[in-house]
Amino acid sequence: MPTYTWSFAQSFLVFLVIVFAAQSLATRLRSLVPMPLFFGGLFAAGFALGLPRDLLLSSNMVAVGTIAFNVLVIHSGTMVDLPMLRAKKKEALLVVASSLVMTAVLLIVLPPLIGRDLALLAPGSVVGGGASCAIGSRWVSNVRPDISFYPWMIFMFQGLFSVPVVTWALHRETARLAEELSASPPAAPPTGRPVPGPMAPAFGPVARIPQPYKTPAYYLGLIMAVAVVNYALQGTVLAGLGVNLNITALLLGVLLGNLGLIDRAPLFKCDSYGLLILSLMGLMANNLADTPLDTLLSLVLPVLIALALGSAVLTACGVGFARLLDMSPYAGITLTMNCVMGFPVNQMLVNQAVAGAPEHLRGTLTSRLSPLLSLGTTLVSNAVSIFIISIFVSFVK
Repeated sequence: MPTYTWSFAQSFLVFLVIVFAAQSLATRLRSLVPMPLFFGGLFAAGFALGLPRDLLLSSNMVAVGTIAFNVLVIHSGTMVDLPMLRAKKKEALLVVASSLVMTAVLLIVLPPLIGRDLALLAPGSVVGGGASCAIGSRWVSNVRPDISFYPWMIFMFQGLFSVPVVTWALHRETARLAEELSASPPAAPPTGRPVPGPMAPAFGPVARIPQPYKTPAYYLGLIMAVAVVNYALQGTVLAGLGVNLNITALLLGVLLGNLGLIDRAPLFKCDSYGLLILSLMGLMANNLADTPLDTLLSLVLPVLIALALGSAVLTACGVGFARLLDMSPYAGITLTMNCVMGFPVNQMLVNQAVAGAPEHLRGTLTSRLSPLLSLGTTLVSNAVSIFIISIFVSFVK
C-alpha cells in the first residue's frame, strides 16, 4: 500500500470543498467566469501554498477518473441519436460543418503562432468537453508532458469566450421568436411521435428489460461490456491499424445506442454521472499538480489565442451557414458557440433569456431554444470533438 501525505478522508474532503467553492462562485457570477477556471485556479493556488501534490491520488479520484475516462466516451456515443439528426438536418449540418471549418483554420493558422504540437491539440479541445480534453491530456502525457495540461487549460477558459456570445445571441433570438410568435395565431399542440433524443424511452432489445432490473450495476455493466469488446477489437481485428481506441469506443456507442442494444445516455440514468464528472475533474487537478507554475504561465497565451481564433471562426460560420440554410443568424451563432460551453450552463442561459419574455410564451420559447443548445453538446462536444482530438493527438511528437 502506498503511503500518502494525507488520509483518504482528509484528501477527499478538501477536494469536495474546492469543487463546491468553484461551483458556488461560478453560479454566483452566472458562469461568466466558468466553473473549471475557478476549479483550476483554486487548485493551482492550493498547490502553490503547500497543498499535498498527491491529494488526488490519496482521495482515489484518479482511480475513479480512470473509470470515467473509459465509460464517458461510450456514453457520449449513445447520445448521438440518428433519428434526431434526421429531424434536425439543417442544425446538425451547421454545427458539424462549422467545427470542421474551425479545425482546418486552426491547423493552418496556429502552428506559426503557438507551435505545431499545441496547434494539433487545439481544435478538439476548443469544441470539446471534459472527455475530449482528458483524451488529449492523457495521450500526450508520455510524449510531451510539458504540454499535457494544455487541453485542460483550454477547458478552463472556454466559458470566458462562449458564455457572453451565447448569452447575447440567445437574447436576440428570443426577441425575434417572441415577435414572430406574437404575430402568428397560436399553434396547435404537437401530435404524432415526439422528436427523439438521448432521454427518450428505451427501444429495441433493451426496452424489453423490466425497469426494476435497470440498476446502476446494469447500466455501468453494459458500458463496461462495450469497453471490453472495444479492447478486444483493438487487440485482434484492428491490431496494427493505428485506429485510436477512443474512436472505436465512440463508434460502438453510436452503433449500439441506435440499434437499441444499449440504453441511450446510460450514465444519466444510473445516478453515476455526477460522481464520474467529479472524478474527471480529479484527473485535471492531478495533472495540474504535476505541472510547474512556469509551464502553466507559458500556456496561457497559446490558450487565449486558440480560443479567440476558434470562437471567431465558429461565430462567422454560425452566421454564414445560417444564411445558406435559411436560418436565423442568432440561432446559428447559438448553435456553434454552444459547442464551446455545454450542459448544464446552456440550459441556465436559456432560462435567463426567456425570463424577460411574456409569461404565456416562455414555454414555447424554451422548447424552441433548448434544441439549439442540446444539439451542439451531444453532436459536437460529445462526439465530433472526440474524433478530432483522437485523430490529431497521434501526430504530437
